[in-house]
Amino acid sequence: MSIAYQQLNKVKGQKGSTIISVKKVSKSYGQKKVLDAISFDISAGEIFGLLGSNGAGKSTITKIMLGFELANKGKVVFFNGGPFDHKTKISIVPQQIAAYLDFTVQTNMEYFTSLTKIPKKEQKKRIDFLLNWLDLQDFKQMKIRYLSGGYQRLVNIALSLISDPEIIFLDEPTVGLDPKMRQMFWQKIKELQEAGKTIILTTHYMDEAERLCTKLVLLKNGKLIKKGRPKELIRNFGGLGLLELELDKRLTTRHFTLVQKQLPKNLIYLKNKTILIPYKQSQNFGEIISTTKSIIDAKYSIKSIYLKEPNLEDVFLNITGEKMGDTK
Repeated sequence: MSIAYQQLNKVKGQKGSTIISVKKVSKSYGQKKVLDAISFDISAGEIFGLLGSNGAGKSTITKIMLGFELANKGKVVFFNGGPFDHKTKISIVPQQIAAYLDFTVQTNMEYFTSLTKIPKKEQKKRIDFLLNWLDLQDFKQMKIRYLSGGYQRLVNIALSLISDPEIIFLDEPTVGLDPKMRQMFWQKIKELQEAGKTIILTTHYMDEAERLCTKLVLLKNGKLIKKGRPKELIRNFGGLGLLELELDKRLTTRHFTLVQKQLPKNLIYLKNKTILIPYKQSQNFGEIISTTKSIIDAKYSIKSIYLKEPNLEDVFLNITGEKMGDTK
């Protein structure tokens, strides 16, 4: 049974206020420019997505935000420029396993906790809570190398949360995980957001970004080409939806003409026994439902209905001309 995430300290940033500002950041390696005047703001308490194909600049801007790289131009401002402790306020959950493979889960937790400023009397309480919250209690005496990839990732999260950071960077957190473990990760990420944490998520999974992110930026060749909320981007750049109706028999020419007349704004297609109806998201869907009823009234049986809504994959393709994963 899932338990709510508990915090040692209240989150400093007020929800909705700007917690990170990336201001005209540029970066070059020799003659190759990998970031070109990138600017965006991240608000406290949101899940912010960095999306783009390989070579888009996601890793570079993340390294600059974390202080692992220096920008050639521009700057990154945390907490409106006020003083803060990087070690306690910011954490990263890397793709690679950050734990000691020949230590047990418990030993790793104890060691990493000893490096923090958490009072000793609180350390055990914190470890026990994280083990329970991430369903790791049954594995705490196992060496890391013997855990499955999914549970090793959970240990990564546990270690990153020991200091109770306000800002958490997640680098491709669900790569290679099975669907059940992915769903568990998504739930834990949501719970962290509900606790007021700010999440910066790097991912190439469009369904993951669409499900989790409250806001995102789309990068291509070092340039920021779009930013906004997933639903807004899908509405503005996702293109058409598609309704497929599979019938028990092919529509006659007369009935097909009738369908076209009922939906004059749609380009209707007939493929064997299947009617394909592309539609705009702003369209009154009642018109399509009425048309479906008229097909049934004409003595056709609808064997199956498939509705494909536009998604972030469509947005990415329509804006960039690439499929996610392309390396142009």
